[in-house]
Amino acid sequence: MLSVCCMCLLQAQRGLTGIMNYTNPGTVSHNEILQMYKEYIDPDFKWSNFTIEEQSKVIVAARSNNLLDTKRVSYAVHLLPVSFAVVGHV
Repeated sequence: MLSVCCMCLLQAQRGLTGIMNYTNPGTVSHNEILQMYKEYIDPDFKWSNFTIEEQSKVIVAARSNNLLDTKRVSYAVHLLPVSFAVVGHV
C-alpha cells in the first residue's frame, strides 16, 4: 500500500493527472503462469487445457482478455514487465 502512495506522490509531483493503470506492463497467459508454477514450485505439476466448446459449457459469459495501457504510469515510476514481476515474487 505504501508503494502505491509513493507512486501517487511521484505522479502529483510531475503534474500527471487522470486515470493511471498501476499494473505491471505486458501480458502473461494462463499457460505461462502454470509453467512458472511447475518450474518454481512443483516440478511434478501437470495440467491440461480444455477446448472452447468445453469452456462454453461451464461459464456464462465469453472469456475476456484485457491489456491495460501503462504508458502514462511509466512517466512516474518504473515497473517491471509482468512476467519478471511474477517470478520475482516466487
